[in-house]
Amino acid sequence: MRVLASPGLSVLKFGASLLADADGYRAVAMELLREVGGGRRVLAVVSARRGVTDALLSEARALGHRGDSDLQARLLGTGEEASAALLALAVRQVGLRVAALSAGELSLRTEGPADDAVPVGLAGEALRDVVRTHDVTVVPGFVGRDAAGRPTLLGRGGSDYTALFLGAWLGAEEIRLVKDVDGVFLGDPRTPSTGRADALRSATWDEVARLGNGVVQPKALAFAASRGVAFRVTGLGGRGTGVGRDRSVRRLPV
Repeated sequence: MRVLASPGLSVLKFGASLLADADGYRAVAMELLREVGGGRRVLAVVSARRGVTDALLSEARALGHRGDSDLQARLLGTGEEASAALLALAVRQVGLRVAALSAGELSLRTEGPADDAVPVGLAGEALRDVVRTHDVTVVPGFVGRDAAGRPTLLGRGGSDYTALFLGAWLGAEEIRLVKDVDGVFLGDPRTPSTGRADALRSATWDEVARLGNGVVQPKALAFAASRGVAFRVTGLGGRGTGVGRDRSVRRLPV
């Protein structure tokens, strides 16, 4: 895989759990404003709004569709396209120079099944040129194009893969997967039995995979491990967990 050095670039991925409504998009825009205020340019990778992918899939099944196809990929990808445009609108409102690319403009090239493909490259230098000239560039996660130009999907949780792949491809200084929980935990942070002491300050790729809690898409995690791509899992404004070569260290409770 080709790597382009991009000093001062952060790649931030925002999941569906953060993008439920207008307030969610505004909160993400403020996170991006803080990042740019710290001297970074940002590539923001977004999932569809919460519930949209399942709703679209239900509509397809109501019409008798069963199984994967490029038409299903085209349909489900509209959720990410709309989400990218919505976030760009929110970012513009906070005064940043923002661009939003469609899946076609991004041209993330993939191989494999239409509903579970893997990214293998980018077509051209368009993304790098746009990133250089804007504070924030917003792109849809989860979606790609095969060698024939047909729409593909990267599987459930595939926006994680988009962010890690693009961050590695561009040589970003930082990659963050921003979730509704602040990092990787030994248990489920949403249950009363899991305290803040269960949060990890650092963990290796293999340790995160063994936890099996789905906080990072498994095949995206395998890609990061195979390429030595370090990243962080955080909440909005959180400390999170660094994932890479450093073995697990528990984070002290605040």
